[in-house]
Amino acid sequence: MKKGLMMAFLGFFLICGFAFSEWKIGGKPGTEPDGFRGIKWGTDISTLPDMKYFRTDPSFGGVKMYIRKGDKLQMGAAKLESIEYGFWQGKLCNVWIITKGYTNWCGLKEATFEKFGKGGQSNEYIEKYVWFGTKTEMLLEYNEISEEGTLCILSAEISEQQKKWEKQKAKEGAETGF
Repeated sequence: MKKGLMMAFLGFFLICGFAFSEWKIGGKPGTEPDGFRGIKWGTDISTLPDMKYFRTDPSFGGVKMYIRKGDKLQMGAAKLESIEYGFWQGKLCNVWIITKGYTNWCGLKEATFEKFGKGGQSNEYIEKYVWFGTKTEMLLEYNEISEEGTLCILSAEISEQQKKWEKQKAKEGAETGF
């Protein structure tokens, strides 16, 4: 009886652990976002009247980038150059937060670490950090030459859809392009 009860508890905790798991790499528990500043991943652009079209990134057949009217271009001590919201096939798929200058980069990095944890860093000498979660993936990096800091936050689910789209396009190209 005790063994059966113990197995049931163990099974329950394993299921709960997987059901409620968040960051797989880099983040502190309980902080994985499901979007940005109140907009969830997958939200349709047509439901967001405060967005202004900015440009199109050619990735994945076109990711339309928008600027949000009234967005506060401040994060912690960092003054932000821009916050760009990416929509693929009309759905929110990523957010790009950009800074200029080392001081603003440090402010963005510290605010990000405070909120989400330090992230994973493959080389301690390169300012590049990653977080991988069940809903969200993030990349934070600094380019010393351009003095530009970037935090890219993206939907893990839509990222998988984009990879499948890209693979399908490669297959089509291989079949008809040679």
